[in-house]
Amino acid sequence: MPTEIVLLSDIEPTDELLKSAVGSLHPDGTFVSFRGGQIRQLLDRDGRALLSVFPTRPVNEAREATASVATAPASFGLWTDMTIPHGDDGRGREAAEAVAAAVGGAVTDRT
Repeated sequence: MPTEIVLLSDIEPTDELLKSAVGSLHPDGTFVSFRGGQIRQLLDRDGRALLSVFPTRPVNEAREATASVATAPASFGLWTDMTIPHGDDGRGREAAEAVAAAVGGAVTDRT
């Protein structure tokens, strides 16, 4: 079962931003998208999934969002679901953290 994590931020992780954020970590990796861009996935050079990114949604009720995650930053306006495949060797979490740093957000586990 994958690990479900959330990116909380004020900036949406666009395709360009995702590629830029993880490009130095996985220069031989690729991005693919499914369902018209609704699911974006980072693959390593051998085609193994490292991180899946789902559509970003606005947060209407910060209190409810905060209650759904392990920890939350002081302020955020956007919620982006992400998953890391079961058995992650750390590269998926590292990629998610790089994306969070690029948008000035935070990655946290769902509760």
